[in-house]
Amino acid sequence: MSDPMSLAAAGTSGLAVIFAAGAHLRLRRLRKACSLLQGDAEHTSFIVAVSRQTAEIERLRAEVARLHREFDQFRVALDESIRRVAVLRYDAFGEMGGRLSWSVALLDDHADGVVLTALVNRSESRCYVKTMRRGVPDIRLSPEEIQVVDAALRPGTRNGSVRIPSPTKAPVYTDR
Repeated sequence: MSDPMSLAAAGTSGLAVIFAAGAHLRLRRLRKACSLLQGDAEHTSFIVAVSRQTAEIERLRAEVARLHREFDQFRVALDESIRRVAVLRYDAFGEMGGRLSWSVALLDDHADGVVLTALVNRSESRCYVKTMRRGVPDIRLSPEEIQVVDAALRPGTRNGSVRIPSPTKAPVYTDR
């Protein structure tokens, strides 16, 4: 076996065996990694699990987008609801005590709404309704109505009502 060809063939064969063993080990590792990705009878494959999670994330994104649109609709509806309320009680005619006359402003965040006023004296009562559009009344407001509208639109009066202290000296209305 001292023949150089035999030695070369034996060396080449030895190297081939070493490379084959290395390739076999790499193939085993690759098969193990693939089995983790593909799963087996008792485990879900990694690819299927990732696919499920991706589908769930897409479903959640669509749900969040739907909720965002719905929230925007509620915000618009809320801006148009009556949330700014103020009440003022006073003696309109000076002849009766008890502050039986009153003005109420019922407005939304755009200053749209109504101002209600009841003027009460001994013999009669008068009620007035004045509409507001963007803070502008359809009929001129009385000083008390202006006061109640200002109070309703004042920052911090949302989601509730504000009671305005009566003026110390209420104007006296005369019957005409």
